[in-house]
Amino acid sequence: MSSMPSCVYKQYFLPGWGISRNIIFSHIHYFLGPDASVRPYSYQGREGYLVLTPGPPLTESQIEDLQNLSRQFEQQAAERMTARQGRPEEYASINRQVQFALNHSP
Repeated sequence: MSSMPSCVYKQYFLPGWGISRNIIFSHIHYFLGPDASVRPYSYQGREGYLVLTPGPPLTESQIEDLQNLSRQFEQQAAERMTARQGRPEEYASINRQVQFALNHSP
């Protein structure tokens, strides 16, 4: 009785331009199923992601969805940063100078 692998995984490079790391990591299972995985990867000097999946690769439409979600994520992150700049008193302890003295023993 021979044992055949139940599933053959395919891996491929996905260019990272326009795709946020947070978005692809959190949405890869939605698009490709629970057995898919993704990790940062560099191919021929280009930054992107190495996708490993037992099913079909991402479609152009799915890649566009990831890019749209990434744009929304980045815009929301920028808005949060801008909102924080308007309320510096909430972050007064961040990057505050602290006085201290060194004791030198003879």
